[in-house]
Amino acid sequence: MSSDIRWLDEAIPKGNGLALDSGGGRGGLRILLEQKGWRYVNADLRPSRNGFAVCADAHRLPFRDGVFGLIVAKDALEHFENPWLAMEEIRRVLADGGMLVIWVPFMWPFHGDDFYRYTPLAFERFLKGFTIVRFDTPLWVFSVLALVFEEILKRIRLGFLGRYTREMAWRLDRLFQPKRQKPRSFAGAYLIVAEKET
Repeated sequence: MSSDIRWLDEAIPKGNGLALDSGGGRGGLRILLEQKGWRYVNADLRPSRNGFAVCADAHRLPFRDGVFGLIVAKDALEHFENPWLAMEEIRRVLADGGMLVIWVPFMWPFHGDDFYRYTPLAFERFLKGFTIVRFDTPLWVFSVLALVFEEILKRIRLGFLGRYTREMAWRLDRLFQPKRQKPRSFAGAYLIVAEKET
């Protein structure tokens, strides 16, 4: 929903083991993960047939402990009914020293079946047992304003222009990213990269 593959491309490390796309839906990360050397596994309640897919509940993953070198939860945590339990399962199936990449919306519209929004404080608690390598807000104030503008466009039957508004906002967010004093204070979404401690 809120993420663009470009943001994740620079956050996902290269590797050669198994990578879990937790809540991967249609398998949209398969090509990116395979290009980076990972063997792709998609676990979702309604997985697509795009690569190796497993019908699985994030609260009870059907994998052995420590089997994955990388886990990506892109636009997924907000959809898990019990995110604390889902994070325990992620922690269990991720190998020691393995990487976790999370993308979650923050100031983003409700989109059908999402339960939660998370703050930086929530992630401090969620990520106990992890070292946070990166905590960023790729979608900043311009993206949030673009969402409001896009909603207005939809209501006056000009919704087709929203795509262009969003693209321009992403470019402005990226342009002004190095100049931000407190990037976490006004976020459209958060991108977190963390390493599981041994």
